[in-house]
Amino acid sequence: MFNVGPVDTSGGQAIVNATGWDARNGYQVDWVPSMRMIVDLSNLDGSRWVQLTGESGHAFSAHYHDQLELWRTGRNLPMRWNRDAIVHESVDHLTLRP
Repeated sequence: MFNVGPVDTSGGQAIVNATGWDARNGYQVDWVPSMRMIVDLSNLDGSRWVQLTGESGHAFSAHYHDQLELWRTGRNLPMRWNRDAIVHESVDHLTLRP
C-alpha cells in the first residue's frame, strides 16, 4: 500500500542522474535521490523540479505517486517562485481558517 514499484531506472553514482548500487550485492539500484531540482538563478520561475513519488504523503491521495514516471524518465515540472505565476498556474487551492 505504501510502496510504489519497483520500477526500472538508470543512472550511476558519479553522474548527474545519481543512483546507486553495490556490486557485492548485485547490480540492482538500491538508492536514489528523493528529489531533483534545477534552479535558474537568473530567472527563478525558469527553475524545474520533480519528487520521487508525488506531492502528497497520504497513500490514498491521487498525488501520492503521480510524479514517479516523470522522475523515472528524467523529466521534471516547473518550479514557480513568483506569486502571480503560482496563482495563475494553480489547479487547486486550500484555504485554512481557524
